[in-house]
Amino acid sequence: MKKILTYIFIWTTMVGVSGCLDDDNNYNYSEVNKLEKVGIGGMRDEYFLVYQQELTITPTFEFTIDKENPDVSYEWRVDGVLLPDETNPSCTFSFEKGGVYEVTYTVIDNKTGVKFSKSSTLKVRSPFARGWLVLTEDGQQSKLSFIGANSITYRLAVTDGTTTAEIDRDSLVYSYVMEDVTPGLGSNPKGLFLNAGYVDSYGETFEVPDEVIVMQDRWAELNGVTLEREVYTEDEFRGDLPKAGFNPVMAAMTFSGKAILNSDKHIYWADMSIPTDFHSCGYTSFPVGKDKKIKGIYPSYKMTEYHIVMPVITEDNELAGLFDDAGPVYKDPTSMKHSNNSGQIFSVQENDNLNSPVDEQYKLPKSWEVLTMMPATSEDDGIQNAYPSWVAIIKDGSEYKLLYFQWMTGTYSYYSKIGNGFFKVYDLDGLTGFTDLAVFNNKKYAIIADGSKLWYFQYGVGDKATLKEINSSFASSVKALDSNDIYARGSTDAEKWQPEHNGQLGVALEDNTFSIYEVWETENSEGVATDVKINQLFPDPKKPVNNKFGKVVDVLYKYGSIREFLEFAY
Repeated sequence: MKKILTYIFIWTTMVGVSGCLDDDNNYNYSEVNKLEKVGIGGMRDEYFLVYQQELTITPTFEFTIDKENPDVSYEWRVDGVLLPDETNPSCTFSFEKGGVYEVTYTVIDNKTGVKFSKSSTLKVRSPFARGWLVLTEDGQQSKLSFIGANSITYRLAVTDGTTTAEIDRDSLVYSYVMEDVTPGLGSNPKGLFLNAGYVDSYGETFEVPDEVIVMQDRWAELNGVTLEREVYTEDEFRGDLPKAGFNPVMAAMTFSGKAILNSDKHIYWADMSIPTDFHSCGYTSFPVGKDKKIKGIYPSYKMTEYHIVMPVITEDNELAGLFDDAGPVYKDPTSMKHSNNSGQIFSVQENDNLNSPVDEQYKLPKSWEVLTMMPATSEDDGIQNAYPSWVAIIKDGSEYKLLYFQWMTGTYSYYSKIGNGFFKVYDLDGLTGFTDLAVFNNKKYAIIADGSKLWYFQYGVGDKATLKEINSSFASSVKALDSNDIYARGSTDAEKWQPEHNGQLGVALEDNTFSIYEVWETENSEGVATDVKINQLFPDPKKPVNNKFGKVVDVLYKYGSIREFLEFAY
C-alpha cells in the first residue's frame, strides 16, 4: 500500500510541474525551428589545400520558421577545439603544416539554444610535397630553396563537336618561395636526384613519399615530406665502406633496390626489405657485376612492374642492364620477394634467352660519349608501352645524336630477362653544344639546352621527329633544366574533352635566376608538332618577384609520389 501511495505522489507531482511549465512559459515544442531538408549547404565534405593557401567556408542554411533574419549565433571548431574569436557566418582557414584536419561549423538558434552542425575534412598538403627545388652553392655551402604552388579552379566550356558542357578546370599558380629550407645541408653541391616510391599494381601502394638525394661532399638523403635529412648515404652500408673509399658519382633506384656508382667505377647494391621504407636496406661493401668496370648508371622509369632494369654503360661502351628482379609479395605491399637476378648486370641479348648472343647494336661505337640518359615512355600504343624505354644524348666527335631505345622484359618479374627491343638513333643537326635534358614522358618529347638556346625533339612520333629551336631569348646560358609533365585524366565524358595541360619547364640560368615556363605545342592532324613556344609562369610577369637564388647548381621538380607523377592530383 505504501508503494502505491508513493507512485501516486510522484505522478501528481510530475503533473503539477508540467502544468507550471505550460502556464509560466507558454512553451509550444511544435514551433521549434528546424533546418529545411537540404540541411547545411555551401560546405563540402572534403577540401584539399596546400601550404599557406587560404580557404574561406561560408555555409548556408534555412530554418523552417524564421526563414528571414533568424536570431542566431555561430561557432567554429578545428579538431574539436573551439575558435573563440571566430563568431561570423564564414571562416577563413590557412595552415603552416601538412596534415588532416576536421572543421566543424555550428549555427545556434538563440531563442531555444538548439545547435545544428556540419563537419568537413581539410587535407593539407605538406608545403614541400610538390614543387620546384633549386640547389645553389653559397661559399661552398649547399643551399636548397623551394618554389611551391597552389591549385586554382575555374570553369571551362568544353565540347566534343556536338555537345557543349562546363567543367571545373585546375591550374597551378606558383605562389610562395622558401629559401634555405634545410640549414646545414652540406658542402660542395653537385646535383639533385629524386626517388619516388611505387610498389606495384597488386598492392596498390602508390603513396610512398618521395626522397630527395643531394649529391655533395657527403650525399644526404632527405625526407620528401619535410625535406629534413634522414641519413647520409655513406651510413647506409651494412659493413665497411668500399676499399677504395666511398666517393659516389651517380645513383639509380627502383621501388625495391638502390644502386650507387662509386669513383672506383664499381656499383654497390642494396635490396630493400620493406617496399614502403626507403631505408630498410643497406649497401654491401663488395661491388656487383663480377668486377666489371662501369662508366655510368641511369634511373629507371618506375611506372609499372615491368620497369625493373637500370641502364649502365660499361668501360667497353656496352649498354647493359642492372636488374632489380624483385618486388612486393603478391597482394602484400609490406613484404618483399627477391630473386637471384637482383643486383646482377646483364648484356642485352638478341632475344629473351640469357644464353642467346649479345645484341651487337647495344655495343656502342667507341667514339660515342653518353652525356646523359633519362627514362621515357614508349612511342607506340601497343603492349610495348609497358616496356622500359630511355632517351640519351650522345656526343660523337663534334656531332650530337639522340638515342631512343627500349628493352623487352618478361611479363612477370620472376622470369624477366633483357631482350632485344627498339633502338633508334637521330641526328641532332643544329645542336652545337649540350648543357642539360628535360624529358616529358606523357607528351613524349624532350627539351635540350645548348648555351642560351632551347631545342625541342618529339621522340614519340618515330621517324617524323625533327629537332626544332624554341624561340627563346635568355639573358645568359642555361645551367639546368627539369620538367613537370602534367597529365589530367577526367572521369566524365566532358572532362575527357578538355585540352591537355601544357608541360612545364624549369630553367636555371648562369645569371643565378630560375624561371618556370609552360610549353605550347601546335600539332598537325598526325600529332606532329609544327610550332613550339614557351610562356613564362614564374615569376608571374604581372606580379614580379625576385627569382635570383644565388649560384645555381641544379633544379628538380618534386612530385611527392609516383601517383602524383602519373596524375595531376590536388
